[in-house]
Amino acid sequence: MRNTIATWPLDAPPPPDVPAEFRTPCTRVGRDLRHLPAGARLPDGACWELSEEPGSGFLLGLGSTRGLRYTLEVDPYLPPGPLTALVAEQVQDHVTGYEFLQWPTCPGHVHLLVPAADPDDAERARWHCRRSGHPLALIGDLSTGS
Repeated sequence: MRNTIATWPLDAPPPPDVPAEFRTPCTRVGRDLRHLPAGARLPDGACWELSEEPGSGFLLGLGSTRGLRYTLEVDPYLPPGPLTALVAEQVQDHVTGYEFLQWPTCPGHVHLLVPAADPDDAERARWHCRRSGHPLALIGDLSTGS
């Protein structure tokens, strides 16, 4: 049986009962979710949900007032950079595939940015241009132009 640890708004800091390993990825990705394309929005009540399931470990998901919509089994022992990139990729896949939002788009191009852990800093992850491979922004530091 799933045990919900915490539920909180996407763009808010995680509550104190969220383990430290999940604070950075959720905060950074949630901050970038503030920069959806003009006119786009997530479902009402969109939120993070962290739960623990015996035998599976931690499940991190996006929920809303319409119920839990996506979950990802996450390894809390990943360094912050790779975990942030994984969470960003899964959230991007969800909002693109189920909410039909192209997020985040590459400035000057029509494709999505690609999240990746920073190979030089295990604490960080960056959004990259799919075409050039160049890093454009730290995950958590998107501007409203992205």
